[in-house]
Amino acid sequence: MEPLLVLKGIKKYFPGTKALDWDPTDVMEVYPGEIHGLVGENGAGKSTLFQIIMGIYKKNDGEMFLDNKPFEPHDALDAEKHGISIIMQQPNILTNMTVAENIFIGRDSEFRTKTGLLMLKKQKLAAAVVLKKLGFDHIAPDALLENLDFEERKQVEIARALSNDPRILLVDETSAAVSKESLDSLYRMLRLQKEKGVCIIYISHFIDEVYKLCDKVTIMRDGHYIKLMNVAESTPDMIIQNMVGRKVTLSNYRSEDNSSIGDTILETKSLTIKNAFHDISLNVHRGEIVGIAGIGGCGSEEFGKALFGYEKVDHGSIIYKGEEIRLASPVSALQHRIGYIPKDRDRAGLVLMFDLIDNISSASLQKLQNHGFMKRKSEIEMARKFVSLFRIKTPGITTNVSDLSGGNRQKVAIAKWIANNSDFLVVNSPTRGVDVGAKYEIYKILETLKNEGKGILLISDELPELMGMCDRIYTFCKGRISGEFFRATDFDEQIVVSKMVLLAE
Repeated sequence: MEPLLVLKGIKKYFPGTKALDWDPTDVMEVYPGEIHGLVGENGAGKSTLFQIIMGIYKKNDGEMFLDNKPFEPHDALDAEKHGISIIMQQPNILTNMTVAENIFIGRDSEFRTKTGLLMLKKQKLAAAVVLKKLGFDHIAPDALLENLDFEERKQVEIARALSNDPRILLVDETSAAVSKESLDSLYRMLRLQKEKGVCIIYISHFIDEVYKLCDKVTIMRDGHYIKLMNVAESTPDMIIQNMVGRKVTLSNYRSEDNSSIGDTILETKSLTIKNAFHDISLNVHRGEIVGIAGIGGCGSEEFGKALFGYEKVDHGSIIYKGEEIRLASPVSALQHRIGYIPKDRDRAGLVLMFDLIDNISSASLQKLQNHGFMKRKSEIEMARKFVSLFRIKTPGITTNVSDLSGGNRQKVAIAKWIANNSDFLVVNSPTRGVDVGAKYEIYKILETLKNEGKGILLISDELPELMGMCDRIYTFCKGRISGEFFRATDFDEQIVVSKMVLLAE
């Protein structure tokens, strides 16, 4: 069988950065009816490679062949006309347009009359067919994207990519953006596309996912092509070691030293938000990482937001440093030196059009002011410090955050609250969309904060992450606490999962 797409010696340079720097002899071949994994740390060049295939970026050197013919798409619409679709890591949609308009964007001609009028009803019906086929029929075709949640926007993008019946489907870390309930549906969809003969290139940071889905895997590191491996003939440690260029073990989260744990820094008593969570009473000590485990809709995300003043509490109390406090807004939380790292870093944690200096200093503006004027030199020093400390890959501190990879954006989102010297941190999904190497760097950062006496509430969809990092875990089920588990005595995955999905009678 001939490969459908061939990439050879690809190079792409940005000012100060070699995003892709393949040798002339480096070749990646992908075939019809296979799922080809693409793995590497953040900044390895994976997403850049996808954008070259889609015609969004122009390569500096190298060759692409589609159907054994030279291929150089002019733009994304040209790539789609050649049968290539992409599902990007962050939803690539227009929020002021409807679901139907987003699904068929660039293809209006399919729904226009001879006089050029757009047949909105026909477009809406066609969108409904696509959504139902994929199991997304809970989304209304005439709904505005801005009124949908993150996962629904991602589902609209999946619908858009598949509505064109692509021959090649590029999938960029989609599983990190959807709940566990949607993962089985996503995997079924990809396997069905494979059976239809579609060629799928799948970027993933989850090694177990590579083994569930992929036939082959190409490994990249620091813009270089490293190796092609048959998944069936490899081991997770082999893939990880080639990704990071050093030995990393999956079990290496943090030490077992709990000497940092001190007195209670935060306690909630019967905290309630109607239709979200009910009667939540828990506590977090200084120098302790406390986790919340639960399936989608369990109330954990809303609870985290309530502790930062994003959500208004109906009743109950928050005791912080021994005193009851009222968090009317994030501003009041910030004044109490409470920090919040959100699940959706791009929409809620960062200002993408601003540079690293402004983003890292954004939670520290009060201490960086002098008689109403910003101390720019101090801002720059702060940014340089955390870029170095967190090993943020960037051409410079004046680079816009939108130009960074997902993992490096996440490091910036964390850095701003550590720069603020927050005493208590609500951390929601800190390693979502982050590669294996960067994950363990973030874990070490959290462990350092714990050892410094910070209180950390860790909310995560990844149970191994919670069990690897936390001193205690509370399970949430249907908006209520269903269990409490201690690291030293009763961290048992099966029992924890049972409490996540089943409330005691």
